[in-house]
Amino acid sequence: MKKVILLVIVLSLVLSMTVNAVTFTDISDHWAKGYIERVAKNGLVAGYENKTFKPDNNVTVLESLVMMSRLYDIDEDLREQIVEKYESKFDSMINTKGYDWSFEYLSVIIELGVVSEKGIDDMFAKKTIMQDATREEVAVLLTKAMLLGKEAQDLKVYSLPFNDRDKISAAARPYVYIMYDKEIMQGDDKKNVNPTNKITRAEIATVIDKAYDYVQDEDVYPEFDNFVKTTVESGIISQLSTTKNDDYIYIKNESGKENIIKIDNGTKITINNRSRDFSDLKKDMIVNCKIDEDRVAVSIEVDNSKEVKSGRINLVAYASPASLTIIDADKDKVQYKIPSDAKVYLDGKEVELRKLSKNDDVTLLLEEGKVYQVNAISRIKEYEGVISKINYSKYPITISVEIKNGQEMTFEFNSFVEVTRNDKASSFDRVRVGDEVTVTTEYDEMIAINTVAREAEINGTINEIILGSVSKLKIANEDGDVDQYTISKNVIVTIGDKTASVNDLRVGYNVYINTSGGEIVTIDASELQAVINFSGKIIYVNEKDKVIMMQNTSGGSSQAELIYLNVTNSTKIINISGDTRYMKNLEEGQYISSTAISQNGEYVAVTIIIP
Repeated sequence: MKKVILLVIVLSLVLSMTVNAVTFTDISDHWAKGYIERVAKNGLVAGYENKTFKPDNNVTVLESLVMMSRLYDIDEDLREQIVEKYESKFDSMINTKGYDWSFEYLSVIIELGVVSEKGIDDMFAKKTIMQDATREEVAVLLTKAMLLGKEAQDLKVYSLPFNDRDKISAAARPYVYIMYDKEIMQGDDKKNVNPTNKITRAEIATVIDKAYDYVQDEDVYPEFDNFVKTTVESGIISQLSTTKNDDYIYIKNESGKENIIKIDNGTKITINNRSRDFSDLKKDMIVNCKIDEDRVAVSIEVDNSKEVKSGRINLVAYASPASLTIIDADKDKVQYKIPSDAKVYLDGKEVELRKLSKNDDVTLLLEEGKVYQVNAISRIKEYEGVISKINYSKYPITISVEIKNGQEMTFEFNSFVEVTRNDKASSFDRVRVGDEVTVTTEYDEMIAINTVAREAEINGTINEIILGSVSKLKIANEDGDVDQYTISKNVIVTIGDKTASVNDLRVGYNVYINTSGGEIVTIDASELQAVINFSGKIIYVNEKDKVIMMQNTSGGSSQAELIYLNVTNSTKIINISGDTRYMKNLEEGQYISSTAISQNGEYVAVTIIIP
């Protein structure tokens, strides 16, 4: 028994994880110093509490497997699922007493395919897992841990460069070759790999460091297809709902955000570690919920020993003895003592108790009648961002805002909301998509909105006019670059010195526009540029790019001029009777007449007349 206890203590020291870089007292002149420091820094191998590493000590098979299991940064939730999968199997193994600390690592080793369940069972049964590992054994195990086992098994022809290759067992030779080929195990200066030698802590630090670099450089990561990728939502059940086919719970976290989680037949529900059903869940229960990528609950854990008290803050007493007086749902004033070690959150951020204010919403979590956590939500909040959408199709009007953290939030607008623009009194009809905005809420309802217009002045030539429920202009600048702009329904249009409408605009007009919030609010246009007439035969029609090649014979020259006409949505194509025709009606060899304008070195057709 004393030997077992001593061995457990030693193994715990050897295999304890390290997070920060460690300076060991016994490696300053050691040949493996650099390797040892790197694997310690990366948390793959650790030293002893007395700050020694003992580089020349041997490593057991178990220790080597634990080190290999750390090659990959496996998500904590996924790791828990892997451990849970093999938990009952380890419970049935013999000779494992005192080694339960290693089950987590060995579960990963099994899942990686390094050693099978039966293999680990046999190792414990025969106690070979506690024996010192040989270099040959490490070569086999590490090849599999690096997900190179199949490559080793598929080897047909290869040559081992080691002088003592005949000492390598036949089964291990392809694995030793892979380790040589990947520059993990190169042998000593005499070109010997020493397959039957025990491997030291310094030597395994070296090969583990090289293996870690390999999986990082080659982006090697195991696929765990048999496990559900989950996230955790924690908080308080704010409501439950049941439809014909599905059940849902609403979980409110410490920042006040409510998340909707679907429950199905596969959801594992436990209350105080006992299996329960959806019908056993109640409002105000404290839960930890694992959800998959479809937001379906994989498991729900409830601690029913804890209480939840909610209300609005009436009084904050932060001088000792600290307390909160709240007005609960029954309109009663109730005082709660707040211990100094209680966690206090305001809008999801941990704060001091004195940061809470009267009329803030608050939820108190209690255990055995003692408050251990306070979750407060500010009565007044401000959200800054950019207006991404305004929905006028139903009442009340809704405004979607892309908040600076990338989240999109939607607020309802009503006639009581105070509207300002550039901090001056304004009205809602001046609010535009694209405006920078600050939305102020009280208990999550909009009470004020201040916008800052994103305004711009643009010169160019109309390239295309798109008329519809949302009208748009495509405008080419002096460099020929074309940008599209939405036209405000309240746009002011002038052509020359006359008031006009969007319908009076034409392709080729020179325009000076003002935008606000990404929309055109004013358009000053000049008359159409000089029109050029062309007539002749079509020699090619490019429907995809909307380009017509024609031979122009209208210039009086004896030799036809080759003209490229660009067709836009604003180009009018008609026959001699005035009937509308389309690009598909144009044919090669057909005679046409066209009026066009020159725009950025190209001809844009205004009209095309065909027979």
